[in-house]
Amino acid sequence: MKQLPEKIALDKAVHGQRCYRGNVKLNKMSRLLDVLAGSDGKADFSIQFDRAARLLGKAKVSVDTDLPLICSVTGKEFLFHVEINSTIGFIDDLAYEEFIGDDMEASWVENGFVKPLEIIEDELIIAVPDAPFAEDFANEVEQEVVNKTDNKPNPFDVLKSLK
Repeated sequence: MKQLPEKIALDKAVHGQRCYRGNVKLNKMSRLLDVLAGSDGKADFSIQFDRAARLLGKAKVSVDTDLPLICSVTGKEFLFHVEINSTIGFIDDLAYEEFIGDDMEASWVENGFVKPLEIIEDELIIAVPDAPFAEDFANEVEQEVVNKTDNKPNPFDVLKSLK
């Protein structure tokens, strides 16, 4: 597989409607590592550049990975599945921000270049919940609540005998 370039000339990528696909190791994303429980793993990605009216361009970004996080309740590590499909509109002036659609996120362009690794990393950072918890833990708690309520006597059973 061809290595992901460090930076891409946005105008060439947009006019050529270029697509970059592959995977990147999680340990390559230093800002993301601050919220992860570990650095093992990789993220599969696709970035498809396209033209956009009144913007420098846009890109459809897809990312699929499992992020190692710490459950905020149990303190145990778990894998959080992330599947992202978003559209990014590129701007280099705040005046163009009003042209970003409701279904689009803004991304700032410096000197006509974008950094694809930062695009992927930004999407993953946004996907990490503020207080992550393992789905398995939620299911355990739900089952515990059901078990406790099943074992309690119904206080209205006394009223049945009075009827």
